[in-house]
Amino acid sequence: MRTLAGALAIAVAGLCATVVAQPATRRATTIAALKNYPGFYHQQTVLIVGEVRGEGERRSIGTDEASVRLIARDYPEGRIEARGQFFDIGRVSQDDPRLIPFNLLDLVRSAYPDRWPRPGEELMLILGSSAPPPAATAVATPPLRTLAMEPEKFVGRPVTIQGQFRGRNLFGDLPEAPINNKWQFVLRSADAAVWVMGLQPRGRTFNFDPNKRIDSGRWVKVSGTVRTAKGLTWLEGTSIELAPAPAETATEVTIAAPPPPPVDVLFAAPSEGEADVRLDDRIRLQLSRDLDPATLKDRIRITYAASESRDRGEAQPPTVAFATTYAKENRSLEIRPTQPWQRFRTVKVEFLEGIKGTDGGAMAPFTMTFTTGGS
Repeated sequence: MRTLAGALAIAVAGLCATVVAQPATRRATTIAALKNYPGFYHQQTVLIVGEVRGEGERRSIGTDEASVRLIARDYPEGRIEARGQFFDIGRVSQDDPRLIPFNLLDLVRSAYPDRWPRPGEELMLILGSSAPPPAATAVATPPLRTLAMEPEKFVGRPVTIQGQFRGRNLFGDLPEAPINNKWQFVLRSADAAVWVMGLQPRGRTFNFDPNKRIDSGRWVKVSGTVRTAKGLTWLEGTSIELAPAPAETATEVTIAAPPPPPVDVLFAAPSEGEADVRLDDRIRLQLSRDLDPATLKDRIRITYAASESRDRGEAQPPTVAFATTYAKENRSLEIRPTQPWQRFRTVKVEFLEGIKGTDGGAMAPFTMTFTTGGS
């Protein structure tokens, strides 16, 4: 087993080699966003502001709201702006070759001797570089990047920011919208982005369509009140006007839209292969991301086993009619048959290709089976 020091050296060296070989897109964000949306930021280069805490192997970088594990060759001290590659270890299998350059396998196994961490459970930032935190700025007119990285300084305050219009998150700059609203769009500047809610992107000489890319890249000045929740930052917009592009825009990094994270099933009841399921039980699934209920139509199929029907002298298995209910608040899907399950039947539930999250991330097709009891 290699030493931790060796593992860290390899990790940092691997990260630096990756950055040199192919400049990675970066996302200026918050630690709270990493905690709430680890699948979105997984394996991306991120910039965050936080306090380095802990000793030895258990270093972390965090705020009063959240923290993630920090891996580095030489640990900085105090409050820093950290740049590095973010990993949600639970989304990587133990034998995945992508773990090799970082040599983190022994470190994870020591923390989880009996199992592999679940998605969202073990989050790590492999530190590439650090710098002093952003300098103080005017409270009323902060740079968009400062607002995106340190929103706690501005929560509840009216501000005015400038950025590029990016439509209704058409380029995947942010994980998802904080609330449902008829008018919502993203502003981006360099490697940072924030939402604007409740403000139609229209003025005396312009009228942008948030659902089309034709107006993306236009610079605007937006005023509003800063809000945050669950790692997302947005402005309750009050006014918008066109603005000239800043002189340094030619050097900005273009962030390509990443593929949306998949929708994973975190928990299912009944469980796969469960026996003696009650005849009035419903099927319940807990999902990792918000689901688009419209994509469920004709993509869930429930049947009784045909072999058992032959044994009972039935020409065909009885059909199973059912209804679905999706609760956005806790990302749970419930499937309830319109009639009680038949006794002593094997039930097959198929989730077909095409079920998607609200951001387009797909749920992988899968099948679950269980057997009903006598009551």
